[in-house]
Amino acid sequence: MEVMSEERNTSDVQKRDAQLEEVARRAGVRAERGRRFAELTSLRVGGAIDWLFVPETEEQAAAVVGALEETGIAWRVLGAGSNVLADDREHRYVVVSTREVKGKAEFDGERVSVSAGFSLPRLCVEAARQGLSGIEGLGGIPGTVGGALWMNAGAYGHEIGQVVETVRVAREGKIVEVPGGEVKWDYRHTSFKEGELLLGCTLRLKRDDPEKIKGRMEEAKQKRFATQPHGARSAGCFFKNPPGSGLSTGKMIDEMGMKGEKRGGAVVSPVHANFIVTEGEDARASDAYALAEEIRERFRREHGVELEYEVELWGADGEFKDEGGRTKDEGDTDEK
Repeated sequence: MEVMSEERNTSDVQKRDAQLEEVARRAGVRAERGRRFAELTSLRVGGAIDWLFVPETEEQAAAVVGALEETGIAWRVLGAGSNVLADDREHRYVVVSTREVKGKAEFDGERVSVSAGFSLPRLCVEAARQGLSGIEGLGGIPGTVGGALWMNAGAYGHEIGQVVETVRVAREGKIVEVPGGEVKWDYRHTSFKEGELLLGCTLRLKRDDPEKIKGRMEEAKQKRFATQPHGARSAGCFFKNPPGSGLSTGKMIDEMGMKGEKRGGAVVSPVHANFIVTEGEDARASDAYALAEEIRERFRREHGVELEYEVELWGADGEFKDEGGRTKDEGDTDEK
């Protein structure tokens, strides 16, 4: 019976792989095998990726996810990987990378249309050159426009949701424009649902003196250099600030004495306590996760607050687990 089961599993995998090869061929996208999240995320950790699809246009991206949905094969979208912690196991779903869906920023008066894979810092620089204000506070946030839209990225008084006129979304293999007013833009969260692929957007900005805009960008840049771990392998702030409290999570973690705490190849940054950075070739996603969960446990115990993750946790089967296949709670139970 076990032999028959293995044969059936092998046959299912071969059938699925053949389907995916056909999907990639028809959509005209590059398909890659053997990549790892450690190569594609800013934390430089994470396990193997079954299939990586790399479209280069919004039309290709819409077509490929439409075809994947028709076949019922699971997929997730990955931009620059600057806000993702994927666990160390093998991820047997399709990752659709939007890194190459760049094009160029198209300016028309106070509007700019840009694709999801376009660099957010570069967009801020180009808008400043055009004398357009409204996103200069976002200039130091690494990642893509698509990622910024997905989580309503914000900094120094600016949030991208404040200036979105329309968002282009993939639906049934086509590009659909959604008015920005129909999207709920919350603190580091939006009303976009899992399974929606954001392809690009049109922003409505405001005229201002280019030198004044550049001055504000430089001021924000200097603040970041002074308060954040520049050049380190990080995913930005790991946790959201407690909602409605006006409190800084980083400051509170610092006050708990956790700066410099280390688990394996993961460290609480000595520069900013809401940053977990990875170090060395042997760093694992499970190191960063164990350290993050320890922070959450101590925060819960000392402040009575359940910290929410700002980074996205990607588990191979939908739930983030360590290399032994256990969730954090299961691991704690085994240790007791």
